[in-house]
Amino acid sequence: MKKLRANIKVYILFFITIAISLLLLLSFSSSSANEIRIGAKAPEFQLFNQNNELVSLSDYQGKNLVIYFFPKAFTPG
Repeated sequence: MKKLRANIKVYILFFITIAISLLLLLSFSSSSANEIRIGAKAPEFQLFNQNNELVSLSDYQGKNLVIYFFPKAFTPG
């Protein structure tokens, strides 16, 4: 009887693990619909530059622009 209960617990844990894995897989695969495609226009966004000034993509409309991300000196990451 104890062995049967132990087996049932193992099966339940197995099915819960499978269900959680499937939910995670589906949630990650659905986010691909928001990906930016090569050749598409960049979405509007705002960032702080190296001088701590807020700049937006629309500030550079009609100009060539290279966006380069780098960590500030002596900071983690």
